[in-house]
Amino acid sequence: PEKWTEVKHRLVACMFSFICGYVDVVFVTRWKCFATMTTGNVVFSGRAWIGQDISNNMAKYYFAVIFAFSVGVVSYCYAEHRWPDRGASMAAAPFLAIWLVMEAVLFYDSTIHDIFPMELYHWTPLAFAPAFGVLSGASAGGRLATPTNLVTGHLVTISNAVVKACTKQNWGHSFKIKTVMSFSVLASTFAGALTGAGVLKCMFDDGTHGTDGALLPIGPLLMICFWLNDHLAKPRSLLKKMKKLRKQLNGSGEARDSATSAHAHGMGL
Repeated sequence: PEKWTEVKHRLVACMFSFICGYVDVVFVTRWKCFATMTTGNVVFSGRAWIGQDISNNMAKYYFAVIFAFSVGVVSYCYAEHRWPDRGASMAAAPFLAIWLVMEAVLFYDSTIHDIFPMELYHWTPLAFAPAFGVLSGASAGGRLATPTNLVTGHLVTISNAVVKACTKQNWGHSFKIKTVMSFSVLASTFAGALTGAGVLKCMFDDGTHGTDGALLPIGPLLMICFWLNDHLAKPRSLLKKMKKLRKQLNGSGEARDSATSAHAHGMGL
């Protein structure tokens, strides 16, 4: 049904947005950069370029993060061409594997900053940014057809909805769907940021690992989201088999009920 399709799209978009809000809080706290979008990094690079940051090397750092993000976008576009309707999960898999290894090392090796120079730790965002390039390409260019890592456009839609409501203009079905989606993305991003801030506060209060480990659960969650995103474009065979099995079980139950009813009726006769 069309209504259920809308709900599925909204749920996947909310999951993406929640993760983006969470991850950006971690990245800004750890590395003073953004993983899920490039606008902030472009602004930071311009600021660093004229020496208003730690050093002019910071400009190169921000450009490197932007490049890593772009690698993810390119990978998604190629994967979608190579494996239609499966591009997100195929492109994201190697990046998320690197993600898990990097975060596990940061979490379990409490002496990581002594073994490696601080400059090397400073460049570790490059291991995480490509996954969000895949997310950006998949959400804006895939079946969702809406950015889930940015809220600016959604805020414009919400503002337009407020004007339409105040002036009693007709919204139309498509605009209603778009507005609900924008509210959902905005709320989910905010909820993700709140969650990220809460997790980091608990980790800082604990004082054991700092923020290391805060991104460990995000890798598997993102892989599930990419899998579900591809399912929106083309239902997964596993889910189709489960749906078919459920129908068969329901059909068998109905057949048994009919047979039992007919037998009881015959005995009554």
